[in-house]
Amino acid sequence: MLVGVLSNLEAPLLPLLIRSLRKEGLHNICVIADKKVLSEKDRRIWIERTRGAFDSDGNSLYDFGLWCMPFYLVQNHNGDDCMKLLERVRPDILINGGTPRKLEKHIIEYPPLGVINVHPGLLPKYRGSCCVEWAILNDDPVGITAHFMTEGYDEGPVIDTELCCFTIDDDYFSIREQVYRRSVSMMARTTLKVLKGKLTRDDCIPQGNGSFFSPITKEQLQEVIDKIQLRAYRHMK
Repeated sequence: MLVGVLSNLEAPLLPLLIRSLRKEGLHNICVIADKKVLSEKDRRIWIERTRGAFDSDGNSLYDFGLWCMPFYLVQNHNGDDCMKLLERVRPDILINGGTPRKLEKHIIEYPPLGVINVHPGLLPKYRGSCCVEWAILNDDPVGITAHFMTEGYDEGPVIDTELCCFTIDDDYFSIREQVYRRSVSMMARTTLKVLKGKLTRDDCIPQGNGSFFSPITKEQLQEVIDKIQLRAYRHMK
């Protein structure tokens, strides 16, 4: 079965995701890269959240040349060129490996086994942006959720959830790093689970009502950092 990864050539976690998929035994992979890449704002946010935590991993897209993995370039993941590509290569499943788009219905419904996303928040309670930070501010557990994508943001049926556990030695950046790494690992495991079981959206748990969170302010981010440094976040052991 063919796994299609919707991404862009500057997605910082794409190399780690490809390695994780292969570690799970998934070798029939293609990457469909959107022309749109990270904005300056997105780059700044990535640096603020990770402080170079992934720079020493030694992961590069150029490492995958010997694996003969196809990379396809499209103007827009929602565009006609992408749809024509999907009809030609016929992936059984698509996964969100860093698409810069809000996917439209015709793309979401094309692959037989759907489109998978891993969201850094426990759905449906935490939808939207900065859900790790909002959970910490609200003194709630931080977790990740694998779900099938629909047209609504973070609203598709849930495949699996996982809590993230932190220690008093963690700081904001190690917490963020753990969430990113566990999200990539969960994506690989979930993709294998869906392919093996041939799961579809109809086989999984529909979400109930939830809340949608907007990006936090700089002041709120500092509050998060201070709360962790002061060991005031109660979900640290």
